[in-house]
Amino acid sequence: MNLVQLETIIRQAGGRAFALDYAEALLAKVNRVANHQVPANYLTQFSRSGNEGDLRGRLLEINLINCFAESKVPLTYEVKQGNTSGDIDLLWGLGGINVYIEVKLLRVAQEIRSSFDAQLVASGISAGHVGDEIYDVMRLQYTLIDKATTRKFQYPPLANNINLIAIDVSELQLGTVDAADCILATLGSEQVSNYFSHFCARSEVLGLFEIESTLEQSYWAHLINRKIASSPHPRDYIHGVIFLFRDPKESAALSYSLRACIAWNTNLINKDLATQINTNFHKIVPFYTG
Repeated sequence: MNLVQLETIIRQAGGRAFALDYAEALLAKVNRVANHQVPANYLTQFSRSGNEGDLRGRLLEINLINCFAESKVPLTYEVKQGNTSGDIDLLWGLGGINVYIEVKLLRVAQEIRSSFDAQLVASGISAGHVGDEIYDVMRLQYTLIDKATTRKFQYPPLANNINLIAIDVSELQLGTVDAADCILATLGSEQVSNYFSHFCARSEVLGLFEIESTLEQSYWAHLINRKIASSPHPRDYIHGVIFLFRDPKESAALSYSLRACIAWNTNLINKDLATQINTNFHKIVPFYTG
């Protein structure tokens, strides 16, 4: 791909002048990714990005794959588990372990936020309270539940399969989200207090990977269970969540560096294996330090 072709793709998806400022840096990544054993139609799909959301979602994947390409770590793309109907974005082989990664950009465009707000109100939260930043944690959990679909992830998981969701949270809470918010959403208040401070904990929040809820968390547990409905609970087949942070985080920045932290589901994965994957992953994507 050349620069003119890339700028055309950006423009047709609604990119303006500031976005075009990143085209040259992005071009190097696109071409590096194109040479990293991606499917033959990969760039064709990218070139057909019809709107800003579609473009930015594909670019998150490209920026992430670029980290693997720069580290010369091979990937397999658009893979199936067993007889599931959907494809998982990436498969990373690590010493006999199959690490499956589904990638998601969490946007806060007004129409996206309005959709989440409507879901929360439908769940029984008053419209006056939906604006509270604590419900951004619920929005994050709802997004993880949506991405953890058993149309893609096999349930129950096979012994050598590790299922991860990589989600870009850079825009959550108007760009002020941090690792404590991510741990709160997945592991809950007790672990937030252990890793960070009790000031970061919210005792009414039930982490997505937590099994038992307190009386104070019962309403939060109700909202999660209502969202999951009759489907299997993600804590029973998702091994962890990779939280991605962009730099720069502006939505118009199409080429960026990534940092990450991983929240592990200790119901499914032991400490030694989690540490092994953590260590190798952070050689590819640096650890997020806030």
